[in-house]
Amino acid sequence: MTLMEAVLIDPTRKGAEKFRLGTAPTPRPADGEVLVEVKAVALSAWEKGFTQDDDPRSLTRRTRKKAVNLGLEFSGVVRSDGRRFRKGQRVMGGPHLTKDEKALAQYVSIREEYLAELPDGLDFTRAAALPIGAETALTGLDKAAVRGDSHVLVVGASGGVGVYAVQLAAARGATVTAIGGRHSLTRLKEIGATTSHSYRDTSFQDLTETFDAVLDFSGSLRFSEVREKLSAQGAFVNVNPQKDVTGMISSRFGRQRMPFVYVPHSSATTQSRILDMVARGEIQPIVEVAYDISRFRTAFSDLIGSERFGKIVVSY
Repeated sequence: MTLMEAVLIDPTRKGAEKFRLGTAPTPRPADGEVLVEVKAVALSAWEKGFTQDDDPRSLTRRTRKKAVNLGLEFSGVVRSDGRRFRKGQRVMGGPHLTKDEKALAQYVSIREEYLAELPDGLDFTRAAALPIGAETALTGLDKAAVRGDSHVLVVGASGGVGVYAVQLAAARGATVTAIGGRHSLTRLKEIGATTSHSYRDTSFQDLTETFDAVLDFSGSLRFSEVREKLSAQGAFVNVNPQKDVTGMISSRFGRQRMPFVYVPHSSATTQSRILDMVARGEIQPIVEVAYDISRFRTAFSDLIGSERFGKIVVSY
């Protein structure tokens, strides 16, 4: 059995100190998978959840079934031949949220239908910032049926999903109102927002407009409070719908909707759509800062300790 370097979790430690560089078995690709040498990994709400969990019992339970538990979005180089991909191809993608080993390691084995090939002009760091964040935003906009005449509100707009929702909605011609970090207001307008507010200064309740779609990536809103600001057939997209089961049920009995959005892994088809939009200049990868793997603890500390615009990336 060969070993690889990976970022592991020590359940007995707290905060960013619980993460350490160690070794894990190098994965062997199963049928339909390829081995990828990881070049960059974007940190997300998944990693933030582990950073904020300082309960030894909870961490032990959450990590006992996988050797590598961190890294949902990555880019790298294929190192084994598959059906669709060959050694040497540059790819991006994201493993399954619950079923797969994760990617914050030297290698990851992943299903080929989760991957897309990178164009020559896209580097590994920026590519790693795209897969799950952009796909979640695109899925939300599709389910909310956002069009050129839509008025869209994006809450959590400066985060790793919100920055893509703003860009994608603007690319469709929608009018975009964004609520994000205080230091991101100008940058949100630069990527397509018509109006931007700081969540520290303006709450959802302060807004007076009516929206055709409200996309909440902060997890703070519920359907019961959003519906009064939705248009007659408006949609509320909540990426944590399990936290608002009552809202999901009540939305079934009216014209206003609360579509279910769940992206458990990247999809080659959607990833290709995203890369096409990057090539056309409709969206751009947003990276707040990139750290070398030797500074992984700093990356995790930044994830919970500061406002950011887009993704924090760890590079090999």
